[in-house]
Amino acid sequence: MVEAAMKSPMRDSLEPTYQQLQKMKLDKSPFVVVSVVGQELLTAGHHGASVVVLEAALKIGTCSLKLRGSVFSALSSAYWSLGNTEKSTGYMQQDLDVAKTLGNYREALTNHRHQLVLAMKLKDREAASSALSSLGHVYTAIGDYPNALASHKQCVLLAKQSKDELSEARELGNMGAVYIAMGDFENAVQCHEQHLKIAKDLGNKREEARAYSNLGSAYHYRRNFDKAMSYHNYVLELAQELMEKAIEMRAYAGLGHAARCMQDLERAKQYHEQQLGIAEDLKDRAAEGRASSNLGKDRIACKVQGQCHRLGIARVAHCLLQKSVYLYSKESPHYVCCVFPWSLPAVNHMIFPVITVL
Repeated sequence: MVEAAMKSPMRDSLEPTYQQLQKMKLDKSPFVVVSVVGQELLTAGHHGASVVVLEAALKIGTCSLKLRGSVFSALSSAYWSLGNTEKSTGYMQQDLDVAKTLGNYREALTNHRHQLVLAMKLKDREAASSALSSLGHVYTAIGDYPNALASHKQCVLLAKQSKDELSEARELGNMGAVYIAMGDFENAVQCHEQHLKIAKDLGNKREEARAYSNLGSAYHYRRNFDKAMSYHNYVLELAQELMEKAIEMRAYAGLGHAARCMQDLERAKQYHEQQLGIAEDLKDRAAEGRASSNLGKDRIACKVQGQCHRLGIARVAHCLLQKSVYLYSKESPHYVCCVFPWSLPAVNHMIFPVITVL
């Protein structure tokens, strides 16, 4: 997609921005790249095309509220320019909601920093580690990945000094999640594999399941769905051995995502039905919502797949765009799967394909 954009009339304005993304190691993040292109289209006055690209970015998703807020703001401007005040106002409200939430995060950062300073004065490693871990999660939420990574790395060092291997394993998992958000697959997998090794050495099967789940998520990001499914199967086996329904539910969610991305829609539906059944047994309303959403996407995917066969391959891309189908649920928001480039009429004149998340 970037190569195509660099051949378009946007090259002069896009190239410096893309170079900056490379320096920040964000050039591999699908959300960041697509949203940047959408905002460049908006700046160039291609309002219709910018809406298509920016809404595609939202479908890809990001764990960063700050980045999502910037897309809401851009979409509000684009729809306003197109004369659609209802959509413009809707996105403006979402932008305001994000701004309010970010205000809460700023307060959280202040509190956790204060906690860290006190812990350091008291030479309390456990409290310092807790504060750093919390800071890492907040930094991730606002899209400040370098500081998030630095915080979790410091936690790992403190855990090693304290010989707290369980904390070390968990923080390695947190580091892996941040690397995925940055698009750094190799370092993410390395962290999750270290997490897994420590969990096995400790004989901690719950932590082992968490590490396998993280590895499954990482391989989803790389669209290696066979490998992702193998890791989620390990999670399922451990969950059943431990008789842990919450872990089993997460395993079925991961297996369903992988099956859907492999176009095995009937199997995806079966996994997500099992996910929903456990959620209902646990009376976990949020989990019920996620499972129901997954089943809804499975059904839409089946319907669209049938339509695509009837329409013929030449119209598959258009059919998918019209139905707004994306075959991956953001249960773990640090990665994206099934990314394919399709040429869209709105931007064909710029020789510029848009990424759609299926």
